[in-house]
Amino acid sequence: MRKILLTAAAFALATTMGAGAAPALADGHSADKPEQLKQDWYRVNLVRFKEGKQGRAQEIIAMFEKTDEAVGRDGPVMVHMNTGKWHMMVFFKMDHGIEQLGYASAADGGAWAAAFNELAGGEEEADKIWQEYTSLIAERERHIGHIHPDEDEEG
Repeated sequence: MRKILLTAAAFALATTMGAGAAPALADGHSADKPEQLKQDWYRVNLVRFKEGKQGRAQEIIAMFEKTDEAVGRDGPVMVHMNTGKWHMMVFFKMDHGIEQLGYASAADGGAWAAAFNELAGGEEEADKIWQEYTSLIAERERHIGHIHPDEDEEG
């Protein structure tokens, strides 16, 4: 009796697995690539600097902004906080959308790094500045979020 039940269960499982591809199409899904929603994606960094280090951090950030200008890239939106534990919220637009999370490297990362190296006086100096900047940070959180473009702008 046990063998009959196991055989029936195996048969039922094989029968339903073979039909597994059909329900996705039957549910209104298509084999084509689905349409993506109209959203602008952002990396959001919340930053708190070590005590007394915010001024030096702003000097280095000014170098980052000059590098953005040099490569023709819009810099991030920075919000300086007056309340709460964070000194700054920084919104970096993900120009290539959410798919950008799957990239091995940023599309314009090489050009930006080359421009920063030049501004800093060489790759070694640029590395020192990056290390100094990260040493000024007491705490950081990173998030991903999106906005929906204004419907009036779409139509």
